[in-house]
Amino acid sequence: MNEKKQAYFKDKLEKRRREILADSSETEESEELSNYDNHPADQGTELAERHTEAALEQQQQDELAEIDESLNMIENGTYGTCVVSGEPIPEERLEIMPHAKTTVEHAEKRDKRQRPVEEEVTDPLHETTARGSLRSDFAEEAYGHGSSDSDQDK
Repeated sequence: MNEKKQAYFKDKLEKRRREILADSSETEESEELSNYDNHPADQGTELAERHTEAALEQQQQDELAEIDESLNMIENGTYGTCVVSGEPIPEERLEIMPHAKTTVEHAEKRDKRQRPVEEEVTDPLHETTARGSLRSDFAEEAYGHGSSDSDQDK
């Protein structure tokens, strides 16, 4: 990738970095002094909103780390090269996702390695383990009993 393109993507990454930092500084927490007069449902809603905000903030922090890593790669001269295969990442992909580290073909492999271990247990259709195959056997047996939509229940 030539220097002009690298400068373009560097500007794009820095602009996104500034947006994330500005967005994170704008968030302010407002909490009531007392939960005494709040209805439990209101407290549950507030808790759900806090969890959502925390997840979004974590996503922004992860993106910020990816951007910083990409900026370092620009400085090192390795930006735009797939970290898995060493192939050049297409500019179309970098245009959409300037902090991309892999080609599309290798992105799924990289993302699967970064998935939480808990998904192996919580994913109901995951059959690569003995537990997953038992789960699918139980599901098939349950489906055999019918549901509220089957003829036997009408």
